[in-house]
Amino acid sequence: MKVDFRAVGRHVAGMAWVAAKSFAGTLGLLTLAGCVLAGVSYFFLRNEPVFAIVGAIVAVVEGIATGIVFGGKRAMVMGLAHGLGRLRLGRSLIQLVFDRILKVTESEAMGERGGRIARTAERVPLAQADEMLRNAVHGVTGETGQGGWLRRTIQGKLLGLVQKYTLARFREEGAAHGGVDLLKVRGELEDTIDDKVVEKVRGGLKVWTILVIVGLPLVVAVQTYIIVMLLHAK
Repeated sequence: MKVDFRAVGRHVAGMAWVAAKSFAGTLGLLTLAGCVLAGVSYFFLRNEPVFAIVGAIVAVVEGIATGIVFGGKRAMVMGLAHGLGRLRLGRSLIQLVFDRILKVTESEAMGERGGRIARTAERVPLAQADEMLRNAVHGVTGETGQGGWLRRTIQGKLLGLVQKYTLARFREEGAAHGGVDLLKVRGELEDTIDDKVVEKVRGGLKVWTILVIVGLPLVVAVQTYIIVMLLHAK
């Protein structure tokens, strides 16, 4: 079986479209929020038209800037989530990485494949399994590190998470049994990796969302308050 990101190339446009829609929607929403906050700032500074206009412009700029930064982050997460949901990319990468670890190739005869897997699947020391994983990920990185910026970024992010969860599972297995059963770990990760990755990336997005919801109004409120205090101190 040959599984790599080259086979996913035709789907990259769909992932990019999801990411673009997410970015545009987030930027539009936060620009609108900036405009609303600009109106609030202008209201409190209305007795000083020059300062009111400046405060309103700054609030709009802050809304746009926040939309660009948060929109980019959200676009990446939504594009990755789309890929995981539609294409099961985490499972595909697990298969590719473990094929390299087990040294299974498409050209080998079935009997030889079975014999090699049986010999490799015995429990191996954690340090050896760790080294095999790093070498496999390095090889896969070389194969998948092609294409446009969005594709390379998504591939790199996903492969990093695959390596993280695989290593964590290796350590659990090593601590419990004194060695790593590669085939057992592979089967478990194939069934769970996509859910784990989606949970991870969406968890990070929740933190960003809270920061934006609280941070943008707070920044505008603080700067408006400072201007009001400076005007009163004249």
